[in-house]
Amino acid sequence: MKTRFLAVIDRKRKSPWFALGVNLMAMLAMTLVMRPSFETNDDIVFAEFGSGLRGVKTPRLVFQNYILGLVYRLLYQVTGRLPWYTIVQYAVLVAAFSAVTYVFMNRLKGYWGLYLSFILLWVFGYESYIHIQFTKTAGIAAAAAVLLLFHMITSEKFCVWETVAGFLLGLTGFMYREDQFFASSALMAGVGIYFIFTLKKRFPGKEWKRFGLCAGIFGMLLLAVFAVDCTDRLMYKNPQWQEYQRFNNLRSELLDYGFPDYESNQTLYQELGISREAYELYRTWNFNDPDKFTTEVMEKLAEQKPEKILSGKVIHSFVKRFPGDVLQQKAFWIVLLLFVLWLFFGKKGYAAWFGLAGELCMLGGLNFYLYFQGRYLVNRVDVGLWFSVCLTMAWLLADSVKEREKAKERSKGKVGALSVPTVSMEKISGRWGLVLCAAVLLIAQSFWYDDWRLTTREIPKARVSQRAVLETIGTDKEHVYLAKSGTVSEIVCYGPFDPMPENLLDNLYWLSGWECRTPGIVKEMREHGVTNPYKDMIENKKVYLIDDNIQLTLDYIRQNYDKNAEAVFVKTLGNVDLYQIQGSVRE
Repeated sequence: MKTRFLAVIDRKRKSPWFALGVNLMAMLAMTLVMRPSFETNDDIVFAEFGSGLRGVKTPRLVFQNYILGLVYRLLYQVTGRLPWYTIVQYAVLVAAFSAVTYVFMNRLKGYWGLYLSFILLWVFGYESYIHIQFTKTAGIAAAAAVLLLFHMITSEKFCVWETVAGFLLGLTGFMYREDQFFASSALMAGVGIYFIFTLKKRFPGKEWKRFGLCAGIFGMLLLAVFAVDCTDRLMYKNPQWQEYQRFNNLRSELLDYGFPDYESNQTLYQELGISREAYELYRTWNFNDPDKFTTEVMEKLAEQKPEKILSGKVIHSFVKRFPGDVLQQKAFWIVLLLFVLWLFFGKKGYAAWFGLAGELCMLGGLNFYLYFQGRYLVNRVDVGLWFSVCLTMAWLLADSVKEREKAKERSKGKVGALSVPTVSMEKISGRWGLVLCAAVLLIAQSFWYDDWRLTTREIPKARVSQRAVLETIGTDKEHVYLAKSGTVSEIVCYGPFDPMPENLLDNLYWLSGWECRTPGIVKEMREHGVTNPYKDMIENKKVYLIDDNIQLTLDYIRQNYDKNAEAVFVKTLGNVDLYQIQGSVRE
């Protein structure tokens, strides 16, 4: 006999508040067991721009929408003591996963919707809560938004809050990373195909009206996305930001996709004044020489890169490796599990098969595009794509199970109907559902283990030690510090939930990074008397250079600015060496 508490839970299990409560508890449990971290440097730079750690406070985040940056700035102005960047991202993720739980709790009988949500969380919650990365958040929010909107469209009654929630989730996903929003939304194609093929059966006589509702809802979402995008573009219209965006596009082309080979293009490099030493500096991200590594030089290098040609050889190469790469994806095994459940419990009509086929074609097509573009098997991109595939498979499972249950109800009393024994998900939705969740959870420990707090107990100590280096630099306002790529990094000093002191590092600038030539950083450097770091560090007593390959830097300076330059070791600070550059010229 159920207790009163369990009876209340049973009555509320289809409520959005139930879904939210379950996902809040799941998030807290995962973050208590494991230690969250930023997967890439990008997120910590966004947090710095919001908090003002490096002296620059701006909502212009380049890769995230201006409106989202404005939210960060407003929150940090309320209090800088809280890690708002991480809190906002966690709020979006909890909302997205709650939407998924809500949808499947309402589309499946019993608690199978909850079990499916937990199975997805063991993989995707780990990837998003523990290895935080804004591109992942964009993909998860976009897929959850499309799922919620399709749930509303296929329900008997129009629900305003579901529509608004779907719009907000979708817009937030777009604001985090627009390319990922479109990719993850496109990979919900299987749900759309299934919807079209089941329209007439599900809404007899009203199929065109329901199709119009679908087109209208997603049309309005696209219009809202367009409006948000236009707002963002307006914020970058001034000449400084226009020039920066031109630089950043070229930087991405060269740094993310590779420079032209030096040996094969030696004549061009010599014409551009780029020596072997300069090439080594630039391609390892230490490119912040605005006098030598100009946008004009970058354009000529980008033009020299061989044009990508679609050929049979390229297609064959992709087809040959793609199946093996799929097997390496953790999420593939979740898709396979859902597929097996569908084979056992679902009604396998032509609509489901077409939806599944369309989804597989879209998955293959998107991965081939990424392969062709040189962005294949990038985890932060793949997480959002596979989340969409999992949601699509879960949708087909939920709907086909419902169809099979309806067919079973209609067949009652009919002689010879359903002569083949069938198994109902509802009958095994208790004990065996929990066993399945527990089994997936145990398997997940194979990759959770490296992030357990018990196995990462030294990380907080290491962060404090590394942070001491930055704090020493930050409190020495009499000097300007210029850092080579990889010498000091905030990502090893600050975790996602560590507060960042305002203006602490307003005297530290990197010779690398996509942000190094943003107008705000350029302005701060000029106020410290630095326009060209490589040139202005020469014979400048105020400037310390943090370097892990001083000879390469010295060779570059001698070739371009002062042939008599010498590096003078100043001291070791923590695990980094500080130098000053002496020379015969100081302009």
